[in-house]
Amino acid sequence: MQAESPAPQSAILRYAEVATVLSISKESLYRWQRVGLFPKPTKYGPRCVGWPRKVVEEWMANKEAARN
Repeated sequence: MQAESPAPQSAILRYAEVATVLSISKESLYRWQRVGLFPKPTKYGPRCVGWPRKVVEEWMANKEAARN
């Protein structure tokens, strides 16, 4: 019997996913965008916005590097 492979990570992160990754509320995420602390999302369709996973990971890495 083969072990199931994990589900692939989505290349696009939506608001709730980004908020979870950053351990903040969606309201804080909206506020961070408004004041320029976090990049604006990309619009992929009429009702679909999100961030490429790489953008979020790079933003986190930059924040960590600035902290050190």
